[in-house]
Amino acid sequence: LIAKAGHSVAILEEHGSIGEPVQCAGLVTPRVFDIVDFAKPSMVNMVRGAHLHSPTGQELTIDGGMTKAVVIDRQRFDGLLIKRAVESGAELICESKVTGIEWSGRSWQVDARSRLECKLLIGADGSGSRVRGWLGIGEPEFMLTGIDAEVNGVDLDQGYVHIFVGGEVAPNFFAWVIPAGDKTRVGLCTRDSEKPLTHYFDRLFMQGLSGDILKGFEIVTRSSGRIPLGMLERTYADGAMLVGDAASQVKATTGGGIYMGLVCAGHCAETAIKALEADDTSERTLAGYHRSWTGDIGGELRKCLMLHRILSTTSGKDLEVLFEVFGDEDIIKLINEQGDIDYPSRLAWALLKKEPRLVKYAGKYFRHLMRRV
Repeated sequence: LIAKAGHSVAILEEHGSIGEPVQCAGLVTPRVFDIVDFAKPSMVNMVRGAHLHSPTGQELTIDGGMTKAVVIDRQRFDGLLIKRAVESGAELICESKVTGIEWSGRSWQVDARSRLECKLLIGADGSGSRVRGWLGIGEPEFMLTGIDAEVNGVDLDQGYVHIFVGGEVAPNFFAWVIPAGDKTRVGLCTRDSEKPLTHYFDRLFMQGLSGDILKGFEIVTRSSGRIPLGMLERTYADGAMLVGDAASQVKATTGGGIYMGLVCAGHCAETAIKALEADDTSERTLAGYHRSWTGDIGGELRKCLMLHRILSTTSGKDLEVLFEVFGDEDIIKLINEQGDIDYPSRLAWALLKKEPRLVKYAGKYFRHLMRRV
């Protein structure tokens, strides 16, 4: 968008090719393609529902009756975004890891494969953002650690993902099995776990957990990464802005950041264009970016973090009770109708109104969750 507006843009990519390594389960909602319709060729599967598995093996089936999520080839998705940026006039420089930045008061000196100068620096360098550290912006409240694999030899209903919860499966988060065409994606995230991540990953394939679903599996690729949770107090500085995982623009309920990142990228581009045209990239001007994106989706991200806190402190025994509550026919119907992984607080609000027994789990967050987004 910034290049299309006529400004000179350089994209510095650390690796030799775009989208590597892949550190994403690749599950998004269709509204992602309302923003980037040109990325539709990255779609590999359509999902209408989910099978939720409790610690003791209770299963809850959610069926939205229509496409609720899309499985994407993340590497191809990123490639299509970069292709559009280059077609709009941006310059892509691969194998150009940024090793340092220096602010002169009017512009940035950026040390990469060569030294570059720019009026405006946008840090989109992921969860472990070095730009965030160099700018002196605080760290996210939490970091999830995750592991994901693509496997062959598994025959799944392509319309449903499988979600596994419980402290023995994925402490403070969940595990997933996602059908992705001729392959299946299997992974999990944890926070503050007592055992190594690989312990939970290996256990996921055991019979009695997802092992019954994954009979005959063969791991093809495996990767790991981190996901930031919790909004930053600011996502800007003199001559600089952060976006995406670098800005912790991630839903704490799912760990997903593609949709929120795209929404925030739009706000970032709008602020950048105005600042460059006014020749004013001061902190005061760029603060408008933070106000605009937090005004748009900040409320939802805060509520997602509240929901994460509630679920991560729910005991295994209480999880079983919740599965029983959610198994009610009217509750299932409500979830099917209003479930939305981009805006989960809307469903939480509706569930709290529908089922009074859920209020005890909301605890001190009850009043906040009852405020509509």
